Amino acid sequence: MNKLVNRIKAIYSNIRIANIKPTGVLATRALIGVLLIPIIVVIMAYVMAFTAGKVTDDSGRIIDTGIKIVDHIFIPTVLTAIVGFLALWIDKNHNGIPDKLEDNDNKPL
Repeated sequence: MNKLVNRIKAIYSNIRIANIKPTGVLATRALIGVLLIPIIVVIMAYVMAFTAGKVTDDSGRIIDTGIKIVDHIFIPTVLTAIVGFLALWIDKNHNGIPDKLEDNDNKPL
């Protein structure tokens, strides 16, 4: 746990050193995490129902509602936005700053 906290601090400080506002990067990562929560809950409900050998009313509702949430989250427009946000995660030189944010675009205005 301590290792994870130190890693988060290092990533945050690397982003701040590069004069990049870390809120965009952290918000993107939080968005991906939030999108994965319904999938994880549904999978866990399936596993628990499988190990118990029966589906209770509560777990049936959780599975049904979770599938509906996943169905509404992963429509094509949302998936397109997620793929665009995932470009912010690519860090080939492992310095904690996404490569897309390191680009020096000198485009004339």
